[in-house]
Amino acid sequence: MSLLYALAYPVLKDRDRAFIDAYRDRHDVPYRDVVAPHFTLVFGCDAVSETDFCAHAGDIAGQLQPVTFICRYAMLGVDHQSPTGHVFLVPDEGYGALSLQHDRLYTGILRSHLRLDIPFTPHITIGTVEDLSAAKRLCEALNRDGVEIAGRIEALTVGALIDGRIKDVARFPLGRQQVP
Repeated sequence: MSLLYALAYPVLKDRDRAFIDAYRDRHDVPYRDVVAPHFTLVFGCDAVSETDFCAHAGDIAGQLQPVTFICRYAMLGVDHQSPTGHVFLVPDEGYGALSLQHDRLYTGILRSHLRLDIPFTPHITIGTVEDLSAAKRLCEALNRDGVEIAGRIEALTVGALIDGRIKDVARFPLGRQQVP
């Protein structure tokens, strides 16, 4: 089985997407061609069939509403297994709603796959460097200069890691049905 993910690709203004793409071209070389900018709501899971994963994600997506967010903070992300550092854009508006989507997805068939040892922080990764200090400096520069990326999450996408890249398997619009 492939590693499956639940991703939320943001709908962005052209200028914000151009900024993220240009920044990733310079600072996210290992991953810029692996997956488009996104919020990861379910991390890689290979213990559930693609059919069951998609059915679960589709059911949950239908119960959720779109999320408007604004990222005004660049946060250092740490890989606890290597000296690699990440530049995360973290939303101050929409943080709670994205966290609740993550929580809802980790119910049912995914409940036992939630990693409790890693706190969830909704973010868009825009940088990956081999030195934590360098990653911290990139975050500090973004925060000093002021960063503001606004967008909207309108769908959940199930992606599979195939040949080193995320391939979109299914897309589920948010809010297809109303929950009583």
